[in-house]
Amino acid sequence: MVKKMRSFDEYVHHFYVHMDEIGKFVIFSELSIQQFITSLQQDNHLLLLKSPFEGPAYNGHTYFDYVPKSEIRSFQKQVAEQKEDICFIDFQLERSLDLLTAKEQSELLYLAHKREPIISPFFYKLNNRFVVYASPSERLTKVFFRSLDDTELLVSAIFNQHIAEREGTNSFWRRKLKNPTPAITPETLRGYRSYAKEGVLLSLAKQPNAKSTYAIELRTLGDNYDYPDEIWFDLREILRQTAEETLIVSSQ
Repeated sequence: MVKKMRSFDEYVHHFYVHMDEIGKFVIFSELSIQQFITSLQQDNHLLLLKSPFEGPAYNGHTYFDYVPKSEIRSFQKQVAEQKEDICFIDFQLERSLDLLTAKEQSELLYLAHKREPIISPFFYKLNNRFVVYASPSERLTKVFFRSLDDTELLVSAIFNQHIAEREGTNSFWRRKLKNPTPAITPETLRGYRSYAKEGVLLSLAKQPNAKSTYAIELRTLGDNYDYPDEIWFDLREILRQTAEETLIVSSQ
């Protein structure tokens, strides 16, 4: 029996993910800064290395603007409206900025300009968890992760948010009946990391004729595309190809 092709309208969200384990970075396409900040549950300040607007705070030693963690919610709203490139790095203590040497500051500037580090994207004085470079015009977000496990933490949180919105998790009746919401765990996604190393399109879809059941389809794209934004022009054609893996997400 020939399996029926999924309707394009059944898809809820798509992600492109390409992981470089040696460089400790991940290339995402269709990841917004709002999604990144909300989903990663980080509790640090953000140092703006490249930004189209001024930050709410300024460090006189480095000449960099930054976003105190108390202002991150406002920053999310502000960054949602911008279409220019932005680069930022998280840091734990505000006083650590005054300890950065001229060499370390030049490394930060190079990182924002070239999208790659001179030596390492991680600075012990800042104790940063990540560095983010986002280019909305290229539909690209490059993230250096201190721990690559944060990749699956991020992707699972975003998929689960889309599922929760579709399921109406916050509705009165779902809370009243305490219906469980389908969710994918980071641990499950880590079992398929080999696909991310090749460059993979992750597609979340609602399963037809199945209550509260979703699927995440994996299609490796390899070297078929030089630039991630090219993927979205061919999306319908790509989805006609059989998925290499399909993960079922249900509340069971």
